Order: sequence, then structure tokens, then C-alpha cells
Amino acid sequence: MQMKSFEQVPRPGLLSYILLPLAFCLSAKVSLALATSQEGVTILWLPNAFTLATLLYYRGQRYWLFMLLVMLSEIAGDFPRFPWHESIILGVANIIEVTIAYLIMRESGVSRKLNDLRDVVQFSVAGPLIGSLFGGLIGAAIIKYFDATTDNYLSIVQVWWFGDALGLMILTPMLLAFLYPKKQIIQPFQRVDLIVFIISAGLAGLIFSASNAKVWGVFITPTLLLPSMLYLAARTNLKWTAIGICIVSFSIALLISHGEKPFGDLPMALTILHEQEFIFTLSIASMGLATLMAHIRDHKHNLEIRVAERTEALKAVNRQLEELSATDSLTGIANRRRFDEQLQSEWSRAIRSSQPLSLAIIDIDWFKNYNDHYGHQEGDECLRRVAGILSSVISRGSDLLARYGGEEFVIIAPNTDATQAYAIGQKICDAFQVAGLLHALSSYGYVTVSIGVASMIPENTLKPSTLVKAADEALYMAKGQGRNQVVAAEY
Repeated sequence: MQMKSFEQVPRPGLLSYILLPLAFCLSAKVSLALATSQEGVTILWLPNAFTLATLLYYRGQRYWLFMLLVMLSEIAGDFPRFPWHESIILGVANIIEVTIAYLIMRESGVSRKLNDLRDVVQFSVAGPLIGSLFGGLIGAAIIKYFDATTDNYLSIVQVWWFGDALGLMILTPMLLAFLYPKKQIIQPFQRVDLIVFIISAGLAGLIFSASNAKVWGVFITPTLLLPSMLYLAARTNLKWTAIGICIVSFSIALLISHGEKPFGDLPMALTILHEQEFIFTLSIASMGLATLMAHIRDHKHNLEIRVAERTEALKAVNRQLEELSATDSLTGIANRRRFDEQLQSEWSRAIRSSQPLSLAIIDIDWFKNYNDHYGHQEGDECLRRVAGILSSVISRGSDLLARYGGEEFVIIAPNTDATQAYAIGQKICDAFQVAGLLHALSSYGYVTVSIGVASMIPENTLKPSTLVKAADEALYMAKGQGRNQVVAAEY
């Protein structure tokens, strides 16, 4: 009798064989002693909840062994109220009740964790509605067989059905919540929570101290606790909601078992009926709301995660687009736009720090002749190689190498004086000599560059174009003096 699931199924161990009969026997004693009216009507029958939770948790493994233990526990729990042979038959009715509920849940694919509202509804139909009804029909027949003087058959069916249904309803979800611990999102504690708790505690105090549901002549019934339970369901999760339902339900049952009438001065049979209707309504509404709110919170959390992931991905794409928009597509280094932005930024920074700022403009010598002789494709390859040589010379992370346009390149060197800027330019010329890129139409036989450098401490009265103009004039002088050299601007 295995439940269809792809989840890893725990195997029953010695502890489970001890805990189930122990829990069944103790809960039977508690139900008979504390949740049974003075007329002998069991308001809440809790043991079957432990049996159903066990079957669901272990997916029906060791079914016959568990049922044998339940039968023995039934005999022990019913003693001395029922003789052993009658307890055995009543135990069979309880086993049939739980088995029917389990089979319906298995075949309808209900999650044992009661993850969503559909699972809660189907559990309510399978266990409290159908399973308990079948148990009531069988159990009432057994009771009538052994004692024909008891109430009419349908009355006994109703008592059994409602008592077992409520036991399954209030206890099974709580047991499953503890057996399947799940980290759920709970709203942070707020001041209003404390206010609601104080009001609810006050109402509970009035309800449990009332005489025939009256306090100072005003009717105070357990129904007033429904909004508090719904608030608990909306603010927490199924586990805490189930605990709250269990506490409220058993407390009211305890009152009735001591002869109190929390729903008014009504006949005890009607009082029990009202109490069972209230617990059923409380359970369905609270568990349904708790499950729905948990689903909404999980959905919202997952949505927030997806939005954050999409936002981060969008930021990455934007960064990539920004890099592409600031990168020269041919050489892979910064383009003219990036140069203009960086120069303005470094100019402003140099004004604030009173540090020198240097600029080098580099032009490939006789590049038009190179293009005409080798072709434009080789010309593009030459530009890429020139960019690579320049990049190898620039070692500081604060420096920027950019393609200025055509065959011209620029270097921005913050915190660099004229002597250091000239040394950088000379190092570049030496690097091209070492590289020895063939240029048949060059006076030197290899690709060379002319460099104009300028350095100054920027002032508010000047503009960045002043530095560009000075470096450009120095470049013009380098070309006029024979190329393949560095010229520093003079002021």
C-alpha cells in the first residue's frame, strides 16, 4: 500500500513502532477522559489522527504491522470503558476509517505536506468527511449490536462522525507540519500583532469564565475567537495555525466535558453540536487561509527573487552595452566618446587635488602609404597591433588608452608630470622599434609613431581642450622634425 511519489520515503524504524501505539493509547485516554461530555458523548476523538499521519509519512509502508499496533493500542486505550472483544471491533472500524482516508488521498495525489489550498480541501473531504463517515456507519452498527438500548443508529453515526472528523481535522495537519518541517516566510512581528494577542487573550478569558455564555448579562461565545484565529492564519503558517486550532478546540471540549455551556443555556446535545460545527468551521477557514497566505507569500518571495535576478541580468546587459558603446570596435580599446568623458573626469579630479595631468597624442607615421601598399584589411590589422603595443606599455590602472580617430591614439595619464609623460612617450617609441612591424614605405622600414605630450596642473580658468591643443601642437612638431620621436609641449 504505497503512495505514488517521487520524494524520498523514510523507512519506519523502531522508534516509530513505539511512538505510534504510545501516542494512540495516550490520546485515546485523553479523549475519553477530557473530551467526553458527562452524557458520554466523545466530542473529539484524537487517536486516528496519529494513525493517518503515520500512514501518510511512511507512504503506507509496514501497513499491517502498524495496524496491528493500533489494534493493541485501541484495546489498551478503551480499557476499562469497553471490554476487549468490543474494543477489537471498534478498532477495526477506526482502521477502516483511516485506511479509506489514506487511499482517497493517495489516489487523488494529495501532497502529504498539505502545501496548497487544493490539498487542504481534498484532505478535508478524504479524512473528516468520507473516512470518518464510513467509520461512523460501521462504529454505530457495532455499538447498536452490543447495546440495543442506546440512542438511535443515526444519532450514534453523527456523534462518531463528528468526533472523529474533528480529531482528524485539528490534529493531522499539525502532525504533518512537524513531520515535514518547511522553512516558510512569516511576516515580521508588528505592534498590531501584540494588540491582537492581548485582545484575543482577553476574549478567551471572558469566554472560559462565562456562565452559560454570559458575562454581566452579555453573550460571549467561542465564535468571537474566529477573527483572532483567521488573523493568526494570515500572519503565520499552517503549523502555527494548526497548533492554535488544537488549543482552542480542545479547550472548548474540556469546558463542555465539565458540564459548561459556552454556546448558551442549551441542551447538552445541541451544545456539543454547536461546538463541533464551530471547530469544523474554524479549522476549514483557518487552515484554508493559512495555506493560501503561505502560497501567496511564497509566490511573492519567488517573484521578488526572479525580479532581482532579472534586474541584475539587465544591469549586466546595460554594463555590457555601456562598455560596447565606450569601446572601439576595431581595436578593442576605449573609443573617442570614452576618452572625452574620462578627460573631463580626470581634469576635474586634478583641479581638486592640484596634481598634474598629462596627455599623449600618438599618430602612426605614413599610415596612408601603408594602407595604399598593403590594403585596408592589413591596415586594420596594423591598427590592432599598434593598439596591442600601446596597451603593453601602459601599466597603470589609472591611465587610459583610447583610439582618437583614424590612425591617432591618445593616452591620459593622471598624476603624471612632463618628465614622466616624456618618458612614457619614449618607451612607446622603443616598443615599436622592438616590435619591428614591417612598413616598406617608411623611412625606417618598420611601423613607427610620432608622439606629442603635454602636461599641466589644471585650473578652473582653463578647459580640457587646452591640454589637447598643447599635445596636438607637440605632435605636429614631432612630425615636422622627422617623425618617430616624442616632443613635449612648451609653455
